[in-house]
Amino acid sequence: MIEAFHLRAAERGVTLFSDLTLSFDEGEVWIVTGPPSSGKSLLLRILAGDRKPDSGDVLADGESLYGGSPGARSRFRQLSAFVPEALPADGRTVGDLFRLSALSAGKIPREERTRREEQLLGLLGVAGTREVLLRHLSVSERTRVALAAELFRGPKVLFLDTVLANAGKDWADSLTGLFRALAREGRTIVMLERDMPERLKAMVGPETWGDPEADTDPRIREAGPFLLFRLSHGDRKAPAGDPPDEPPEGTPEESPRADGTASERPPEAGEEGEP
Repeated sequence: MIEAFHLRAAERGVTLFSDLTLSFDEGEVWIVTGPPSSGKSLLLRILAGDRKPDSGDVLADGESLYGGSPGARSRFRQLSAFVPEALPADGRTVGDLFRLSALSAGKIPREERTRREEQLLGLLGVAGTREVLLRHLSVSERTRVALAAELFRGPKVLFLDTVLANAGKDWADSLTGLFRALAREGRTIVMLERDMPERLKAMVGPETWGDPEADTDPRIREAGPFLLFRLSHGDRKAPAGDPPDEPPEGTPEESPRADGTASERPPEAGEEGEP
């Protein structure tokens, strides 16, 4: 469980948010939206243990990331994944991303590592790209290979910056289904998006989404400048009155397992990234 208490953060002398208190439970998927320059990416870095807040603290399973043991953040980062908004289109290959991820995954036999890499790349529609330079991939493909590399080590918590928007319309629904499946395994996923995807907004209803204070929908929260939507609560028993999950059509039935392996799902004809 990730808990944030009374967070305040400023940049260049300007306070972006203050007294922000949030919690994300095991097996939940949350989408966080907010106005431009409201500090969404900064919030994600604070939650991920990468940037100390100007005040307040973050607890991961009850352990303070900023006020406790000096090694708390390092331990948390070993168990979590972070996909940034923009993966640099540099001279690295897709395989380089997996090699970096493998350092945190422990000792894995070469054949097993290769098999898992290929499964994850296939699942995300970028099969056959292991030796491809990142600069030769589209924004959508770079986003998906970055996600595949992070999933390789089986993180308990995923922090994703604008992944749905960057993956493109054709892949947003499939990724939504994937994240629901990961939540059912007990993983916690926090996603930042510039705005709620229209299809997910329709699940709530335009009137409810437009005025969350006027409704008691437990999937919606307001916190400072941010609006949060709980996409999934995994297999946890839903609170009284909590609507059940409604997976979008066309989402994948197979997903990575908790150890980062994946059931095979060959890309369908016409999917982006098909070799």
